[in-house]
Amino acid sequence: MADNRVLLEVRDLKVHFFTDEGVVKAVDGVDLTIESGKTLCLVGESGCGKSVACRAFLGIVQRPGRIVSGEILFHPDGNGATIDIAAMDPKGAEIRQIRGREISMIFQEPMTSLSPMYTVGNQIIENIVLHTRDSKEIARERTIQLLDQVGIPRPDRLVDEYPFRLSGGMRQRAMIAMALSCNPTMLIADEPTTALDVTTQAQIIDLILDLQHEYGMAVLFITHDLGVVAELADDVAVMYLGKVVERAPVDTIFNDPKHPYTQSLLRSIPKIAMRREELDPIKGMVPNPFRRPDGCTFHPRCPKAMEVCRHVVPSVTQLDPNHLVRCLLYESQEGRPDESAPAGRN
Repeated sequence: MADNRVLLEVRDLKVHFFTDEGVVKAVDGVDLTIESGKTLCLVGESGCGKSVACRAFLGIVQRPGRIVSGEILFHPDGNGATIDIAAMDPKGAEIRQIRGREISMIFQEPMTSLSPMYTVGNQIIENIVLHTRDSKEIARERTIQLLDQVGIPRPDRLVDEYPFRLSGGMRQRAMIAMALSCNPTMLIADEPTTALDVTTQAQIIDLILDLQHEYGMAVLFITHDLGVVAELADDVAVMYLGKVVERAPVDTIFNDPKHPYTQSLLRSIPKIAMRREELDPIKGMVPNPFRRPDGCTFHPRCPKAMEVCRHVVPSVTQLDPNHLVRCLLYESQEGRPDESAPAGRN
């Protein structure tokens, strides 16, 4: 159960990729807070930096990317100890004690995350032995128990199967078993239901909820599916082009969204209705990362854009203690732009 203890604080995190074509600011000043036992859903279109941000929490950003500034403060046991993951050597012994033990991750595509050269059981056993003092025999027994717990039939036999002999749903369950093998305090799930059928998606989501309740984990869930968000989330953070543009409890996001991007995401959800209605998609595309718009990065697609949005970068406005938004529409009256001058769309 949630104890309202802050487990992870992310402050002004920036992750840039340095390429021959230029610098890609994949994560450009992200601030997040994740509480123990709660679920934070991170939503946004592809290319907004969600997965890169979460990889930074584990120190596994691939080259040519690297953390250029910011803090990732991890509070593992609530006794005042604080660890700055951003300051650690990504290949050092310290981060290896956190990665896979304190913070685990379910990757988006299990077929590319599980090695085809080793059995499923071998890979989970290796993780247990690496982070504990258990023998391989004890680790194997623990692995069979985990596979049974995540709903894999005949786990004593399938523990010796190779990943390519399992279905997509089974591989995803094996990934969940691996992520839970050391009883982590925080689980990152990067679109764990992608490419699975609807029935299997529902089973995976229910499984994560049940295991969260049993282990008391914090869960950071990355998804495009706002239906999943409504079922899972305690809090929601909406990302656009490397920044969190709105953060609020899930009920507030669905019932009183403030940022035009959040409102557009909610309008684009297909609806079941008696009359046939056309979808209302968000206009345009996420901009090329090498040619980011000046000012507010959402203004070329924003139905409420003003002329000032082309030039001024919005700061974070706190609408209430639990609701933050990054939009010029909600900045203080003293510095508020003239809303009578719409910018239109590019």
